[in-house]
Amino acid sequence: NVLLLDEPTNDLDTDTLASLEDLLDTWPGTLVVASHDRYLIERVTDSVYAMFGDGRLTHLPGGVGDYLSRVAAAEPQRAPAPAGRPGVAGRDGRFDVRAARRELQRLERQVERLTAQEDRLHGQLTEHATDYQRLGPLDAELTAVQAEKARVEEEWLALAERLADS
Repeated sequence: NVLLLDEPTNDLDTDTLASLEDLLDTWPGTLVVASHDRYLIERVTDSVYAMFGDGRLTHLPGGVGDYLSRVAAAEPQRAPAPAGRPGVAGRDGRFDVRAARRELQRLERQVERLTAQEDRLHGQLTEHATDYQRLGPLDAELTAVQAEKARVEEEWLALAERLADS
């Protein structure tokens, strides 16, 4: 009664994803799940372990939240972008709707590029699954890409909300 799952939610539509989560949530045996799907991990597992690029498994008693706080603590702190960033402010310093729309498009392209990078790295991780010396750097690169993608998505969301309010 042991299931070993490697990225079980990749490329699933929402109905299939929900069915899989329901099935795994009620699985009577043991699950070993390797996934970047935070929601799935929180929903179907009791213990969480992570790899931080050093080739070791680290137990995370606080689950995914513990992982996220450790990754955030390890990242160099970035200064927040100034409110009147180029691209969203007009010459008078006020919010420019047209510039904001262009910036949203730029951010969407950046998310698409980072998603493609993320997919490529997932493929490389699968390809080199038994080469532990290669896995560490690939996992570190994937973690950095995912952090950058999350940052860009947050920036996009903040700008989209500001655009909706104007």
